[in-house]
Amino acid sequence: MQEPEEFRYDLMVDQALRGVVKQILSRAAVEGLFGEHHYYITFQTNHPGVALPENQRKAHPDNITVVLQHRFWDLKAEDDHFSVGMSFDGMPTTLVVPYDAMLAFVDPSANFMLTFSVEEEMDDADYDEDEDFDADLAAELAAELADGGDDTPQLVTEPAKRKKKKPVDQGESGEVIALDAFRKK
Repeated sequence: MQEPEEFRYDLMVDQALRGVVKQILSRAAVEGLFGEHHYYITFQTNHPGVALPENQRKAHPDNITVVLQHRFWDLKAEDDHFSVGMSFDGMPTTLVVPYDAMLAFVDPSANFMLTFSVEEEMDDADYDEDEDFDADLAAELAAELADGGDDTPQLVTEPAKRKKKKPVDQGESGEVIALDAFRKK
């Protein structure tokens, strides 16, 4: 009898949250952006299926953040990707981004942010390192949003940096304490 595989709840939740982004973009494609809503979307530029102008791919070999606010058109949310018309360096183009390529989705007007793990075959050691990457990316995006800025659409050019996780000192193992000591009598 074959040993059952461990459930990867983290990946299940990650995919469900990518579905939330799909719903948000689907609604924006039909209804447009309302109020102060606008979206920062960070994605891997080297992920299979990403269509991006070659000069932008060279300038941003790892990831890029685009802002959907004023100057975009023809937004479409498909089953496995979204596409949107944007201008890069004054040249109109259609950007195609698979949902699996996304690293972060932010709506600063709603104080809403999702970060995603990088989907690749990882062993447990790599997986822990990737959690740090997500936390670093989230911190960078939060700092950018806290700065405010103007309403001009922008392309965030600083790639997120991957940091190595330092080993945690486990110290001595803890002792078992009976909960009765903490109960009120």
